[in-house]
Amino acid sequence: MRYVFIDTNVLMDALDASRPMHSEAVKILTLAKQGVIKGMISAQSVVDVSFIYTKRHKERAEELKSLIKKYDHDLTILDTKRHDIILAASHYYDDYEDAVQTAMAIDNYCDLIISRDTNFDGSFGPPVVSPDEFCREYFEE
Repeated sequence: MRYVFIDTNVLMDALDASRPMHSEAVKILTLAKQGVIKGMISAQSVVDVSFIYTKRHKERAEELKSLIKKYDHDLTILDTKRHDIILAASHYYDDYEDAVQTAMAIDNYCDLIISRDTNFDGSFGPPVVSPDEFCREYFEE
């Protein structure tokens, strides 16, 4: 089983059918739900998605509650540890948030990070692949 760290933008893609990688993000989350991959996300990603998802649509608050429960059931929500903060601080180049997520991926033995961010600063951790790259690789195996 592959351990996969999922970036915030992939969660956002799954929630919004108008986003560029919606179908790929849904496939990735479905694989996690089915137990085919071990999907991991940071608690901060859940907070960020929650903020973005409800910012302009307060009526989505109830829906958000069920989404968070679903994330907690289908994915492993990771806490950021002191070690992650220190490791990220000593390795990041452009984006500290990416570096923290990379440190969390390392700390949790992830095989790769899935992100739509083409500038994801994961230079010191597992490989970073886009959702479409992951789906092509996974579904061609």
